[in-house]
Amino acid sequence: MISLIHSPEQFPDSVGQLSDPYLLRIVSSAEAYGLGTPFLDIWQGNGCCFSRMDGVMTVSGTPLPEFLEETALFLRASGAGQLSCSRETSVQLGFAPDSTGPILCRKQAGGVLPLPPSFPSPRQLYEVLKSCEGEHFPVPEFEPFYLDTSHRLRHGTAAAVLHQIDGQPAACALALAVTQTAALLTAVAVHPRFRHKGLGSRVVEEICRQLGGRRLFLFRSPEENQSFYEKLGFVPCGEWAQSSLLE
Repeated sequence: MISLIHSPEQFPDSVGQLSDPYLLRIVSSAEAYGLGTPFLDIWQGNGCCFSRMDGVMTVSGTPLPEFLEETALFLRASGAGQLSCSRETSVQLGFAPDSTGPILCRKQAGGVLPLPPSFPSPRQLYEVLKSCEGEHFPVPEFEPFYLDTSHRLRHGTAAAVLHQIDGQPAACALALAVTQTAALLTAVAVHPRFRHKGLGSRVVEEICRQLGGRRLFLFRSPEENQSFYEKLGFVPCGEWAQSSLLE
């Protein structure tokens, strides 16, 4: 049975560890916006945790075999257009992935550090991201990016690093899902004018220091930046998938 979550106490017991990046995204959104927000719905049941936000249904966990058909019907009836989950879960539910790639993880020793009280301007972060936009690096429209990023940074559920050269935004790293135990590295970008200076590694290491003690995840595009992230201590821990929920 799938039921709506109304309070944090209803989350699965695995929330304390957050070894699943999808559960991390769901919990971080709940902490950022609250469970009573009209544009965020979170459910649990059939072995999974689900969230619907901005037309995307995120699924954490693997559905119990006896509930595969029921879970697939629930997702199709959710009103979301896109499914975000592990490749294994997508295939089990009968949704052929439109795109897939490796999930990487970096475990960080030591105690969890509090996030810095100040953070870069989302407008300047966006300037760097937009300069790198491409087929494998989509960038959202400015207004929704600005509103969501500002809100998450102000509420301590996101982290960001910006490096400037001569006052110009040159490189950035963003983690837009952060909890007390884990974080999802959402984007790393270096403005084309400032590449080949080691800035990518620099901003990743800086945001990793900010997120000290937390388990870090990222979704890597296939065949891209493999050696870059390996050198920074990230190792494969699964596969991500994006699938359409539209008939």
